[in-house]
Amino acid sequence: MLARNSIRELRHRPLRTLLTVAGVAVSTAMLADMLMLGGGIQQSFGDLLESRGYELRVSPSGTIPFDTEATIPGFARLRDSIAGVAGVERVAPVLAMSVSVEVEDGGGDGSRDSRRTLALGLDPGNRSLYGLVDGDAPGMGEAVPDSRLAGELGVRLGGRLRLATASGFGTWGRTASVRVAGTGDFVFATARDMPVAVPLGDLQALSELEDQVSFAMIRVRAGYDPEVVRDAIAVLASRVEVVTLAGISEKLDERLSYFRQLAVILGSVSLFVAALLIGTITAVSVSERLGVIAAVRAIGVARRRIVGDLTAESVVLCVVGGGIGIGLAVVVAGYLESILADFPGLPVAVRFFVLRPESLATAYGLVIASGAVAGLVPALRATGLEVTTLLHREEP
Repeated sequence: MLARNSIRELRHRPLRTLLTVAGVAVSTAMLADMLMLGGGIQQSFGDLLESRGYELRVSPSGTIPFDTEATIPGFARLRDSIAGVAGVERVAPVLAMSVSVEVEDGGGDGSRDSRRTLALGLDPGNRSLYGLVDGDAPGMGEAVPDSRLAGELGVRLGGRLRLATASGFGTWGRTASVRVAGTGDFVFATARDMPVAVPLGDLQALSELEDQVSFAMIRVRAGYDPEVVRDAIAVLASRVEVVTLAGISEKLDERLSYFRQLAVILGSVSLFVAALLIGTITAVSVSERLGVIAAVRAIGVARRRIVGDLTAESVVLCVVGGGIGIGLAVVVAGYLESILADFPGLPVAVRFFVLRPESLATAYGLVIASGAVAGLVPALRATGLEVTTLLHREEP
C-alpha cells in the first residue's frame, strides 16, 4: 500500500519530482566528471608514453623531458656506457630547443611568415616522437615539420625552411637552411608548439651544443625488468636521472596535483548536495504522509517494510536522476576538454577527461548509495514514533 502511495506521490507532484531528478542529475554529472578528471591526465599521459616503446628516460637531474632547456653534456661517452648495460636494446638521444622557422624564397608559395617553435634533433631513422604523414624521414640537411606547421607556413615537400636559434634579447643567431623531406604528426606536440624534426648532428651544430642532448630514451630488451636495468644505469650515470615510465607519470601528476585536489573537493561537494537534496525531499514527503504511515502501522504492517518502501522512493529518484546525470557528464566532459585543450605545456594527445566505465559506475553507485542513506534517516525517524504521536503530528 505504501509503495503504491509513494509512486502516486511522485506522479501527483510532477514539478517537485522533476526538480529533484534535475538536481540529482547535475550532482551526478559533476561527480562523474571530477572522477574522470582526477585520473584522466595520468592515464592518458601514461598510455602515450607506453605507446612509444621506450621504457626508460635519462634526463638532467630534477627535470622531465621537454620540461626545461637543461642538457646532458658529454653524452657520447655516457651513451656507450649505457649501451653496454645488460638488457639495453637501444638508446635514442633527443635534443630539444626553441628555434625560429620561416620559408625560404622559392619554397612553397613564397611566403616569408615565420614562427617560433620547437626543434627536435633525432638520430637518423628514429621516429619515436612522430609519425610520417607524407614524404620520408629527414637525412642530413633535411627536416620534417609538423603537418600543421607546414600548412601554416605554406611549405610543400621539397621546399626549404630556414631555422634560426635564439641569441638572447629577442634576437636570432645562427641559421641553417634545410629541405623539407616530409611532414609528420608529433605525439608530444602541444597546441602552441608544432615541432620540426631534424637530424641530431645538424641541430647540435646549429645550436653549438656539440655532444649534448636534452634527454635520451632507452628501450629494454624483452625478458628484462626495466627497474633492474634502470638501477644498473643509475650506477654508471652521474648528474642525470634515470626514470621509468611510471616515474614520469608520477612527476607529471605532482605538477598537476591542483586538478586532482580540485576534483576531490568538487566531487565531495556534489555528492553532499545530492544527499542533502534527497534527504530534504524525503523528509518533506514523509511529513506529508504521517497519517498514511500511522494507518499502515495500526493494521500491523512491519516497520521494516514501511522504511523500505519510503527509502525506495529516494532510490528511484536517484536511479532516474543519476542515469540522466551520467549522460550529461559525458557531454559536459567533452565541452570542458575543448576548453582545457590549450593548457600550456601539455601534449595535444593528453586528455584531462578520460571516459572510463569505472568512473561512471562509481559516480552512479555513490549517488544511489548516498540517496538511499539520506532517505533512510527521515523514514527511520518517522516510523520510530508511536501511532498516536504520528496522528497528532499529521498536518490537517
